[in-house]
Amino acid sequence: SKISIITKPGCPFCARAKQALLDKGLRYEEVILGTDATSVSLKAITGRSTVPQVFIDGKHIGGSEDLEAYFA
Repeated sequence: SKISIITKPGCPFCARAKQALLDKGLRYEEVILGTDATSVSLKAITGRSTVPQVFIDGKHIGGSEDLEAYFA
């Protein structure tokens, strides 16, 4: 799978989502707000202003709770 996750430093929900991916043995590319992108890009891409935002194979999954539901 091609996985991308938009995060920001110090975000506990981001850490939870990244750990969930690692627990499934999945590798991901991380886009860090403030370094790689801004909140303007986040809103333009996802329509949301919260992180994390996870994409799997081009499909927008959503945040950490959405990712847990996706795996359930």
